This record gives sequence, structure tokens and C-alpha cells, in this order.
Amino acid sequence: MNNLIAPLLFGQLAALTAAFCWALATLMYSRSSHHLSSAQLNLVKGMVASPLLLLGMWLFADTNMLQWQSTPFLLLLLSGVIGITVGDTCYFSALRRLGPAHTILFEYLAPPFAALIAWLVLSERMSLMEVVAAVIVISGVLLVLTERQPVAGIKLSRSGLMFAVAAALCQAVGLVMAFYAFQNFNVNALQAAMLRLVAGTAVLTLALLLIKPKMLKQTWGAVQKTRKSVLITAILLGTFMAIWLQQIAIAYVTPGIAQTLLSTAPLFMLGLNIFRGRPVSFRALLGTLVAMLGIGLLFLR
Repeated sequence: MNNLIAPLLFGQLAALTAAFCWALATLMYSRSSHHLSSAQLNLVKGMVASPLLLLGMWLFADTNMLQWQSTPFLLLLLSGVIGITVGDTCYFSALRRLGPAHTILFEYLAPPFAALIAWLVLSERMSLMEVVAAVIVISGVLLVLTERQPVAGIKLSRSGLMFAVAAALCQAVGLVMAFYAFQNFNVNALQAAMLRLVAGTAVLTLALLLIKPKMLKQTWGAVQKTRKSVLITAILLGTFMAIWLQQIAIAYVTPGIAQTLLSTAPLFMLGLNIFRGRPVSFRALLGTLVAMLGIGLLFLR
């Protein structure tokens, strides 16, 4: 019995630690966004994290596991473009406009969006419980967003809300595409993460070269004005450690429980705001808990 409990507990702790890392990284990314635009921040993140993931893959992953077939390869690459090039840029844009407390709350929308997209595109059955769970999640998010007093002293902006919803939608699309690749092909999780990150970073770099070539030159100067220790720590926690811990969680815990525990990042954000002395209203706490309940129903049905 103890031999079964130990790996399960290890996987659960890994998932919770990954959620905490993402919450902490979001705070740090918010501090770095004062000098770096959303696209620049996404670019720097990819440039730093890609070599780290490559090193991790070389040290710990079976390089022969990935079937280099065109279908899974293209799926993962496109998933990275949608989820990282577009999705993460939208996330950082929302972070600049809404602040970390509001922005991370929209992470709760990604699982219901993913379930809806899988139902529409992959013809996966969507049960009544999933519909109810999605409504509960959205209700919890709206409970926080409609509060008259701004969370953490930051007022809502329409553009920020649009970017946050777009980020959650892109994350959901990317997850569904990656899920399809995992379900139908022999794909190593760490290699898949590496492919997605490299593809997202490469396409972002190409887009900036074509659309805003001056931004690439300005990025280095903007990095010099940013506290590099904070930025590097955010990348290590949010893009390297969180991904690594996520793969550990998926390896030892069922996907539903793992995703539920990984979705606790907004709860950790509340705790971090309290620790930092930021005001947290009862309504913000209640809305976050309601959304968390919806996530639990969505995956623990």
C-alpha cells in the first residue's frame, strides 16, 4: 500500500508545486513587463527557456521515443504557434493591463474552452456535468470581475479582458491539439514541450523580423533596464520548472486530478497577495473558490 501512496503523493505535490511556480512567475513577469512589451517578454522567455528544456531533454528524455511522423510533428508545432506565439503574447498583454491577480484568474477558462473545442472538433462527448462545471467556472470568474472594488487596486480594461480571454482560448486550442498528438501517437511529454516552445519562439522571432524588425534591436536595451534576476527567475519558475513538474504530475497522477491541482495557481496568487499585504476581498476569494470547484467537477466527474 505504501508503495502505491508514495508515487501518488509525489505526483500531487509536483502538480501543486507547478501551480505555485506559475503564480510566483506571473508576479515576476508582471514586474518585468514595465520595460518589455508583451512580444518582447515572450521572445526573451522563449530564448532563455528553449536551451534549458533542450538540456533537460538530452539528460532525462529518451530521444528515440518521438515518432518523427509528419502528423504529430506538425500538430505539436502548430500547437506551439497557437499556444505560445499567440497565447503567451496575449497573456503578457493582459498582464500589463489587468495585473497578475486578474490575469491568472482567466487560467480557469482554459479547461472549459478545451472541453468545448474537443466536443466541436474531435466529436468528444460533452456530458451534462461538464456543461454544469463550465457554467460554474465562468460564474466564479464573473463574480470576481464584476466586483466594484478593483482587485489589488487595478481597474479592469476592455482590451485587457479581451487579451486574457484570447490567451485562455489559445491555450485551450493548443492543449487540444497536443492532446490529440498524445492520444494517437507515441510522443514523449518533454520532447513535445520542447517542440512547442521552439516552434512558438521561432515563429514569434520571424513575425517580429517581418513586422517590427526594430523591436528585436530594442529588446536587448529593454532587458538592460529590467531587473534581470527577476526576469530569469520568472523564466526558470514559470517556463522551465512548471513544465518539468507538470510532466512529473502527469506521470504519477491521473490526468483529471493532475489538471485540477495544476489549476490551483489563482488560489496561490491569492495567498501571495495576502502575504504581500495586498487587500483581498471576500468576493474575490469566493469567486476564485467557486471557479476552482467548477474545475474540480470538470475533471473529477
